[in-house]
Formats: sequence, C-alpha cells, structure tokens
Amino acid sequence: MNRFFRRKAEAWLIRLAAWILIGRNVARCKVVSRRDNNDMWGMAESLEGIADRISSGYKEPSP
Repeated sequence: MNRFFRRKAEAWLIRLAAWILIGRNVARCKVVSRRDNNDMWGMAESLEGIADRISSGYKEPSP
C-alpha cells in the first residue's frame, strides 16, 4: 500500500513540473525564445508520459 501512495505522489510531482513548464508557454514572450518555448512544451509532454507510466506501475496496456 505504501508503494501505491509513493507512486501516486511521485507522479503528481512530475505532473506539477509539466504544468509549470506548459504554463511558461506564451505566444510572444520577450524573455523566452521561441526555440526554448517549444523545448519546454516538448519536455512537458514527455513528463506527462513518464508520470502516466509511474502512476500505473509500468503496466503495459493490452493490445
């Protein structure tokens, strides 16, 4: 049971980091370059996938 809560907490923290990165995504920002903006968006998407896998305990979906 302890592993369950740890997995969920870790996944939540990773989702929080992804949310912060997506929140930095602005259309025209004088501080962040377009390339960095796109990189942050891509990192946030990758983090979402990692959080999903951690939350599910790395169980593969059945085809």
